[in-house]
Amino acid sequence: MKSQSVQLSELECKARADAVKRVAELFEKPEQLDKIDVIKSRFLNQKTATEAQLKMALYSQLDGSKAGLDKLDAAFKDSQVCKSRIFQLVAALSDLDGISEQLNELKNISKKYSQLAAAMENMSYLVKAPEAMEQARAYIEQENLLDGHKILQELEGIRDELMAEVYRENSPDDLETLRTYFLGVEILNGLMRSKINMIGARFTNAVITQHRLVVDCVRVIDREERADAIWQKRSEKNNFLPDGRPKRWKQMLFDSISETIQDKVFGSAMDSDTDKNKLVRHNEAIRRYTLADLKIAKNICPTYFPPDYGIFDRFVEMYHNAIGAHVEALVLEGLTDTEIVQLLGWINSYHTEEFMKEPALNIDFSRLNLKYPINLLPEEKLDSLREQYISKTIERLRSWLTNSLSKDATDWQRPVAPEVDGSSYYFTGLPVLLMSPLNELIGKGNLLNFLGNSVRERFLVKCVEQMCAFVAEYDNQLKQYHLAYLQDRSQFRYYIEYILANANGALVIADSFVSAVMQELAEDTQLKGRLTAQINSLKTQYEKVAEHCRLSAEETILMDLSRVLTSVMTSQWLAPDDMTAQYLIGTLADYDETLHHVRPVIYTDLVNHLAERLLIEYLKLLFTRHFPFKSDSQRRQVGERIIRDCQAMKSYLSEKMKVREEVVSAYESLTAIAQLFLTTDVSMLSLDVVGIEQKFPDIRPDQLYTILMARGDMRANEAKELASDYQSGGDIQTKSSPLNIFTKLSVAMKR
Repeated sequence: MKSQSVQLSELECKARADAVKRVAELFEKPEQLDKIDVIKSRFLNQKTATEAQLKMALYSQLDGSKAGLDKLDAAFKDSQVCKSRIFQLVAALSDLDGISEQLNELKNISKKYSQLAAAMENMSYLVKAPEAMEQARAYIEQENLLDGHKILQELEGIRDELMAEVYRENSPDDLETLRTYFLGVEILNGLMRSKINMIGARFTNAVITQHRLVVDCVRVIDREERADAIWQKRSEKNNFLPDGRPKRWKQMLFDSISETIQDKVFGSAMDSDTDKNKLVRHNEAIRRYTLADLKIAKNICPTYFPPDYGIFDRFVEMYHNAIGAHVEALVLEGLTDTEIVQLLGWINSYHTEEFMKEPALNIDFSRLNLKYPINLLPEEKLDSLREQYISKTIERLRSWLTNSLSKDATDWQRPVAPEVDGSSYYFTGLPVLLMSPLNELIGKGNLLNFLGNSVRERFLVKCVEQMCAFVAEYDNQLKQYHLAYLQDRSQFRYYIEYILANANGALVIADSFVSAVMQELAEDTQLKGRLTAQINSLKTQYEKVAEHCRLSAEETILMDLSRVLTSVMTSQWLAPDDMTAQYLIGTLADYDETLHHVRPVIYTDLVNHLAERLLIEYLKLLFTRHFPFKSDSQRRQVGERIIRDCQAMKSYLSEKMKVREEVVSAYESLTAIAQLFLTTDVSMLSLDVVGIEQKFPDIRPDQLYTILMARGDMRANEAKELASDYQSGGDIQTKSSPLNIFTKLSVAMKR
């Protein structure tokens, strides 16, 4: 009570505070005081309404409490009456001791009577049971399944009802007696099962040649399915199921068909262990059997089977599961490399129009109950097989590339020139050797497409990587070939021909491989995007190999040209019968005949670089050799020889080798230097120096100094002063020099 009064006090305080707050809010503005009567009236009305609601709630609660008390009082009185009557019953029953024993005999008589009544009711059937069994057997053996099954069902009905009655009375001996008497029923069931299994074993043939028997079989199965359902429901009440129930003959038919299909799938295997294509033949046989049977199941079976059988879907499930089991068994037994390829290709074709995606079948795998994955093997197992195939194929490709290179490298040392193709270009067998296994794999209708996109994508990635790795091996082999040639040139008669053939080959390999791969990727933009950078890098690397071959050929030619140039700035060179110019042109002509067997892009680069390096080598001799001039006549003779050699080289390089104009123009540097020797009056040399400075502004003072000192008639300070005067000419420095030949000469002389 005390706590309740405290709560009421708190509520009253809170109500007062709320009232004060509301009044303060209502009279915030002076003009609201005019409405005080209206506001007071409103509050009084609210108070009256609230009090009325509270009274109604209180009276309602009081009425409910009164009704509850009345019900409790009535219930108490009823319980007292029940208690009194229970005592009366207990007192009355206490006088009936032993009544159950007295009625037991009556109970047994009643039970026996009910059994005899059931036996009398079915007596006519029981007496005729043996005859009926024989009649049913005859019908079944004559494949008159409906009539045979009708008799069988009647016999089973009598037996099962009697057994149910005996089961209720808990009489095991009587149950055993009934089983013995109706043993023939089980024999008939066995005959019927054998007929159903026989139809399942030759199902696809039976629906065509024995369709009446198939229909009878289906009707018999439907009857038994209904009987199974009825007894299953009854067993929930009395826990009794007749012998042999549930029969599940529908499932038995499907099991028989499934077993036949599995035997057909596994039985298609070839016995020969030596036939490399046995798996292909085996799988093709399976494909033919499957399509033939599925077409029968699709077009004929629905005529004889109710829709609830889903006969076509069940057939697809059976074939899929049988093929899945077959594939799993193959993998567990172990597969050779060839068999892995054949199996992956077959799995890849499983969901194509040639097999399970046959338009006429219209199979929907999403509604099927499959024991094996839709692709026959788990994805991790498929990935394992794919990876196994790819790794072994790449390993074989690596070995093939290495062996092909080794074989081709042996041919480079042959004492015969390489062959030429239809365009008169040298070639070796390496490009064809390298591309032959790739052409078998890449391309529409080839192996990679047969194996599926997953294998194709992974292989292409690794193949590009392998071809990139092979570039280094190829380049290294060519370098070894070049070093061996430099050690003993006599052993390699056709060295330059083979080095040019390899330059051609490197470009052919790059173009062929890139073309094949890009054609393969034409419809796969995603993979193409991933590989484009690597493919471009690969092409660049093979172009570098061709460049290295060009440099090797260039070096070889320069070695021979350098021997011709050894006479420059010597007394022999100044002799009237000197043949230096003719030897230079002859050497170039001999090599040019060979160089025309290289592809134009390589030829153009080679002759331009060769012409440039030949000029630098000639200039190096002029700058490094000092001839002891005895007269102006000898100096003039040197100038004439330089001009003679220059004109000969320029003429051949521009007319025969089609060297670009900038390179040919750079040869004017020889003419300019020759003029420094032709001028006999030292005082006039300043004009020649200005001339060379104007044509070749990149010439350095020390280079001018060196060539002026080579005349042999100038003091060092005079030459130095003359060479340095040109630096004050700012306009000259702004002009370009052909090839910047003197800058390149300076770099070459420092090596």
